[in-house]
Amino acid sequence: MINLELYRIFYVVAETGNITKASERLCISQPAVTKQIKNLESQLNTPLFIRTKKGVILNECGQKIFLNVKQALTLLDEADNNIKEFAELDAGTIKIGISTTLMRKYLLKYVEAFHNKYPNIVVDIHTDPTKQLITKLKNGMIDLVIGKKPDNLDKELSYYELGKTKYIFIANKNYFNLKDLALVPKDLEEYPILLQEYPANSRISIEKYFAANDVHIEPKMNIASSNLLIDFINMGYGIGYVTELYVKDDLKKSNLYKVNVTPQPESISFGIISLKNNTMTNHCKKFVESLKNVD
Repeated sequence: MINLELYRIFYVVAETGNITKASERLCISQPAVTKQIKNLESQLNTPLFIRTKKGVILNECGQKIFLNVKQALTLLDEADNNIKEFAELDAGTIKIGISTTLMRKYLLKYVEAFHNKYPNIVVDIHTDPTKQLITKLKNGMIDLVIGKKPDNLDKELSYYELGKTKYIFIANKNYFNLKDLALVPKDLEEYPILLQEYPANSRISIEKYFAANDVHIEPKMNIASSNLLIDFINMGYGIGYVTELYVKDDLKKSNLYKVNVTPQPESISFGIISLKNNTMTNHCKKFVESLKNVD
């Protein structure tokens, strides 16, 4: 196979039509340019130029090769530029799997900050259930998942904790009499309870909590999304079981308040789930670093 550098020298000589000008542009000596052209012609077993007093011009064979070399070098230059853009974070896409609520309540501000710093990087958000997101991660369809730490972490996966939150019970002013009471789990059997549907993590968690504390409750409502659940709690339909991170702003601004139950439900670790043996792109690494360096 012929060295690509020989074709680059051939291309510059053909463009300039002059060995001297080509040597200046290539920053190599005239004899070296002449030697490399002869080397290329020898390997191709055909002359490529017609030598004249004013310089060199392509012969018929050289003209055909020039068109092919020009096209090839243009593609290579484009590839170099694309790689440079990726390396300098001027282009690329980061594909993240995350729940809609965690996106809104946690990640959105970091995505916004990253976008302001690197406006040409596209952040593509996937909001499927966690199991589907893990499958997409393993199939290479997304770069990482941000969510609750899996109970059984797959050997193919790595996990980096970004923070912790916990599940809490909340209610509206209709249950204001409970605000300063210290309830035990059994007390909850007397009140209407609102829960998310399976397979929500909060539903799995509350079932474990009820079982551990010998509590038997038939939920008044099973609600699909956490946002709808909070809406119904706001309307006074009952006491809800939610992730504290998701409602901390609502607790400050609305008529919702925390219902104190002892023992408290479990804490939740959430973070970055990624493939162990997969090398991230530069822009993906930079985004992950921005999350890890948050105070």
